[in-house]
Amino acid sequence: MLRGVTMAFSIVSLAAASPAAAPAKPLRLVSIDVEGGGGTLFVTPQGKSILLDAGWPATMHGTPPTPSSVSRIVAATKALGVSKIDILIITHYHLDHVGGIQDLLAAMPVGEIIDHGPNREVPPAGTVPGPDATASLYARYEALLGGRKHRSVKAGDRITLGPLTLDIVSADRGLVPSALKGAGGPTPGCDAPQLPNMGNGGEENPRSIGVVASYGKARIVSLADLTADVEIGLVCPVNRLGRADLLVVSHHGSQLSTTPPLLAALHPRVALMGNGATKGGDARVFQTVAEAPSHPVVWQLHYATKSPEVNRPAQFIANPDAAEDGGFSLDVSVWPDRRMKVTNLRTGYSEDYPAPR
Repeated sequence: MLRGVTMAFSIVSLAAASPAAAPAKPLRLVSIDVEGGGGTLFVTPQGKSILLDAGWPATMHGTPPTPSSVSRIVAATKALGVSKIDILIITHYHLDHVGGIQDLLAAMPVGEIIDHGPNREVPPAGTVPGPDATASLYARYEALLGGRKHRSVKAGDRITLGPLTLDIVSADRGLVPSALKGAGGPTPGCDAPQLPNMGNGGEENPRSIGVVASYGKARIVSLADLTADVEIGLVCPVNRLGRADLLVVSHHGSQLSTTPPLLAALHPRVALMGNGATKGGDARVFQTVAEAPSHPVVWQLHYATKSPEVNRPAQFIANPDAAEDGGFSLDVSVWPDRRMKVTNLRTGYSEDYPAPR
């Protein structure tokens, strides 16, 4: 009997001495500086990647940006050990989002291309669209799809890539038909007057693919260039999206997007503003985010020259010099337990955001 007790004690001791399970690795998100265009990269711990939009074309009216959007996208992927984009999502067909796709396809492999379906921004009858018009861009985009893996999504669809899940909450003006898991309930401020009608900046903006990305318990919301009227439909009167740990501010921080009810519904802890030096970063959006109930910490890709009085301190701005662009991006590590770390790749300055208790 004594021998049996000794053996049992030995087994327990060995179990207690075994190493603890390795901590979960973070999802990486990079807000790439493509000069006020679309370029958000997700990379899972297994090295799988999703890219939201392809930025600007390498040549515009014969003058190439230096460096081009694609060079910055490729640099961001290589920095994270990625040599292929597994899924490219074109949120809509404006020049700053789809313009760089031809350059990207020539630069690196892309597994699958996803969009919202046909272009809806057509020129008036009897007019000939210019080379950078949305209709012209879409025609070139369609030509590139031949023989490639491609599909169109609708609101309510889901994309899964290993531990990363993207719920499509908006596409082609359609909205996710029911609240996501953990969402629901009324949104404060829905009865208050909303933003005045300032147009939509082109019909493709409200057609944008918007996503809620989930990694474990962590949630990231990116609504591309969705306009205020469509955003409101996602959270009023019922919050269909739930909370967000990280918000990619809509429309580069343009005043056509980002309403108080959206911020009240999402309750984000951190907000990334993918503005350019002269594009987006509008004062009204800074004010709306600052007054949000959760008071999210705002990080900017660029110093906003249109509203210099509302810029964040330089450590929170990847490219703070209004006269010179360094091409620096913002890097976010997101853990399944909702911990986050944001790093300014210009300086290496970072801040940690612990998991909520």
